[in-house]
Amino acid sequence: MENKIKIRLRLIIIKNEKILLMYDSIENFYFYVGGEMEFGETLAECCTREVHEECGLDIEFKFKKILYVRDFIMKEHNEHSLEMFVLGNLNKTDELEGKKDAEFDGKKWLTWVDINHLPENLYPKTLSSKLLTDYKAKFPNSGEYVGAIE
Repeated sequence: MENKIKIRLRLIIIKNEKILLMYDSIENFYFYVGGEMEFGETLAECCTREVHEECGLDIEFKFKKILYVRDFIMKEHNEHSLEMFVLGNLNKTDELEGKKDAEFDGKKWLTWVDINHLPENLYPKTLSSKLLTDYKAKFPNSGEYVGAIE
């Protein structure tokens, strides 16, 4: 089996002190909106495609900057991904609360969560405190390598 490194995007979308997350009711955890980059796709194109897939075709993503880069390695599952956390805005937000992901039979959905009270079951767990600190400082850094975090 050939080992390949995947590139994944995680979108950081914040509005009115709330962050947009996806909730997985199957395994009871939250994660950042996003997905895997496709071959030949630019970073901006991937952001747009993922927003369309998860939020709807009429939603536009405005790219601001790359916040974090991390390694996600699970050798026991033969998985190695490089994840980029991208800060951006959406042109529409109100209609996203509770929007179900059809790919998972409605068992995963979008939800706005108070950024000052991030859930303990938000993955990656160790990024939450850093994200909150950086948010309060208006995200002063770009492209920060955060290593292999949980």
